[in-house]
Amino acid sequence: MRNDFNNKEKLIFRMLTDSIIVGVFAGLFSVFYKFIISKMGILRHNLYNEFNIKSIAIIICLAIIISFIIYNLLKWAPLSGGSGIPQIRGEILGKFQMDEFPTIVSKIVGGGLGNLMGFSLGREGPSIQMGGAAAKLIGKILKRPPDEIKYMITAGAAAGLAAAFNAPLAGCIFAIEELHKSYSRFVLLPALIASIIANYISFVIMGVDNTFSFTMANSLPMNLVWVAIIVGLLTGVVGGIYNELISKFQDLFKSISSSVSKYALLMIVTIIIGFTFIEGTGGGHELLEDMAANKFSVKYILAILLIKLIYTTFCYGSGVQGGIFLPVLVIGGCCGALIFAMLSKNMSVNDYYINFLILGMSGILASVVRSPILSVILVSEMTSSFSHLLSLSLVVITSFYVAESLKIAPIYDTLFERQLKDRNLLATHRKELGDYSIFEYTITDGLAIVGMSIKEINFPKHIIILSIERDNHEFVPSALDVILIGDKLTVLVNSEDAFEIDSFFKRE
Repeated sequence: MRNDFNNKEKLIFRMLTDSIIVGVFAGLFSVFYKFIISKMGILRHNLYNEFNIKSIAIIICLAIIISFIIYNLLKWAPLSGGSGIPQIRGEILGKFQMDEFPTIVSKIVGGGLGNLMGFSLGREGPSIQMGGAAAKLIGKILKRPPDEIKYMITAGAAAGLAAAFNAPLAGCIFAIEELHKSYSRFVLLPALIASIIANYISFVIMGVDNTFSFTMANSLPMNLVWVAIIVGLLTGVVGGIYNELISKFQDLFKSISSSVSKYALLMIVTIIIGFTFIEGTGGGHELLEDMAANKFSVKYILAILLIKLIYTTFCYGSGVQGGIFLPVLVIGGCCGALIFAMLSKNMSVNDYYINFLILGMSGILASVVRSPILSVILVSEMTSSFSHLLSLSLVVITSFYVAESLKIAPIYDTLFERQLKDRNLLATHRKELGDYSIFEYTITDGLAIVGMSIKEINFPKHIIILSIERDNHEFVPSALDVILIGDKLTVLVNSEDAFEIDSFFKRE
């Protein structure tokens, strides 16, 4: 990529054409996984339909077999556990090195079997990681330079999310806000193209439908906008509890040294939930649809909220394959429904029931993931509710700051930091994607290096500043050039130093 850096038009054009290929394959994997999950959901309801000796015996046998398969899949592809989003970020920053084919197989098989058993996990995380893994494989086949492959991985991950939820804009925002946490032309355009292509693939195969059939029919009137603040307060607290519970359950499963005991605990709890409250199993797509179509009682909503909150974090803490977006959306929907139930006793808000659900969905995402723009765009695309940005923005801002005030870190930051401490997951040998990386950083107000000359800056690791873009003019800097707010720096670093450099440019 360094050889092509001076010819950026050629480089960007090639990356865009590659992103089309990435979008196709990421879309195909995501759609296939969505199909598998839907079929497993049907089988799961049949499994738990009757409570008798025969059905219990069948489920126990399945639990043993599935535990054995998942254990070996995670042993074969250690980086395939959980959602896969922290792993993709680690891959981009040179900390992890996933094997593409084993990771894809593990996500599909392990995630599908877990859904059959009834794990309360979603499809978006696996779709994201499969998209990134497919992109990495394509990049190696096309013999692209190491840095281009890393941007292809980003595009593939964005496309995986776009196809999973039919949300191409959210896929693009996800790449910027969650994976790179900064704007770059090498991130934005490939991610957007790949997301659009993947979404098109999903539409062609699965039909042109939104993720959810419900939408906001009426905008909240100005005299009810304060409702969003109330929903934001509740989702902010619940989201903070959710993040804390995941850490606690991860610690619990880590303390269990025996794999047999760990999977036995997971399966026993899953079977109990399956027979006593099957609504708590699976990602929760159908449950949200049912909640939107029917106003549940307060007791039933509380039951869903508590079981989803505890059981989802329990399942994720075990380390099996699966994401958290869909279960989190169910929890958010419950929060919105509870606020509606309380207010509807004394206020005329029946026409805005769906608004409460969607506000809760956006609010919980903002508190859990701490990506406010992604939370607004993703829920808007999933529900085709683009005319309600004021209320959605208000709930997201409120929930975000409530979660921040609780001093609980965003979930993917926490998961990423935990995985960095696991030496079994870290790439210990020479990186297969090369020993250098190129990143772009936009200098924002609050960074300590603002106003300093390059020679005065004490970088944590050695870097080469290839160029600075200022006021649409790009130049190669000297040691005496001063860093200003709004500058866009393109830097070259050793891959093993990428995480430290990335943290340095985003620390205030």
